[in-house]
Amino acid sequence: MKTLFRVLILSLCFVSITGAAFAAPAMDDVKVTSEKMTYSADGQTVVFLGNVVVKHPQADMWANKVTVHLRSDSSAPKSDSATGVDAGKLEKIVAQGNVRIKMEKNRTGTCETATYTLDNELLTMTGSPKLSEGKNTITGNVIKFWVKENRSEVLGSSSNPVEAIFSAPGKADKK
Repeated sequence: MKTLFRVLILSLCFVSITGAAFAAPAMDDVKVTSEKMTYSADGQTVVFLGNVVVKHPQADMWANKVTVHLRSDSSAPKSDSATGVDAGKLEKIVAQGNVRIKMEKNRTGTCETATYTLDNELLTMTGSPKLSEGKNTITGNVIKFWVKENRSEVLGSSSNPVEAIFSAPGKADKK
């Protein structure tokens, strides 16, 4: 029971940070489901595998695998159990494989890998990344989104240029 409690706390920390990435309050209820979860004290990682679903009032995410990377916190109390989770600070979250993100305001994203780093609140999407808001879409090689600043940068190449499609009001919309 003690181990389950620690896993739930760590899961809530993960989702709170994910929620923060999408401007959500940290106290919202969150649910993470997967087929398997492993924790490595040596690598300071928690890995959710197989049909990972993160449900949050402000954003939902789906992926094949989600890895939470922790930074050692020397001031945090150490776990006394072999299966316990040592307290640490979240450093980054990496979602891999068929990543889908659904946010407020009809915003969605897809990619193969999404990495969120807490220090600079940067969401980096790679592997055919695409962001959409309603009919507006943008694609490229890499999409970087600084959450706190609500600023983005899209990188392309000569073989895969940045492509943006902006929806203009049609005649039917002008009535």
